[in-house]
Amino acid sequence: MKERLIETAKYFFISTALINAAMFVCGMVLAPEQRFGYELLVYPIIYGFLGCIPVFVMFTSKELTVKQTMIRESVQLVLIIAIVEMIVFGGQMGGTELIVTRIAVGLAVVAIYFGAALIRYKLDEKTARKMTDQLKAFQESAESAE
Repeated sequence: MKERLIETAKYFFISTALINAAMFVCGMVLAPEQRFGYELLVYPIIYGFLGCIPVFVMFTSKELTVKQTMIRESVQLVLIIAIVEMIVFGGQMGGTELIVTRIAVGLAVVAIYFGAALIRYKLDEKTARKMTDQLKAFQESAESAE
């Protein structure tokens, strides 16, 4: 359970930072003249939390095959896109401008998801490398003590 919470917290903070960046880019491209108040600052936190729900719910402690992992990641991505689209747009189908905005939001969610996955991978890789180095040092010290 502790591992699940740590992984979900990592995902939350990484995705929240990336959501801020995506909101900035999408805003500057799609509506550069629009200005917002302080209430806008809470939205990345809400979206980060909502994006963690599928990650938290679908977490498993058993070792998955590559195919199972890819299926799980795909389902998580679809669920996150659906949640964000539902929250942002509700039931609006709209005209061409809204469709372009929906596509931009969907692409931003995909970019954030893969960006967060890449950052998590790099952090895990760094941790694994550090643990391997420590294990080698421990083995060398055990061998020299004999």
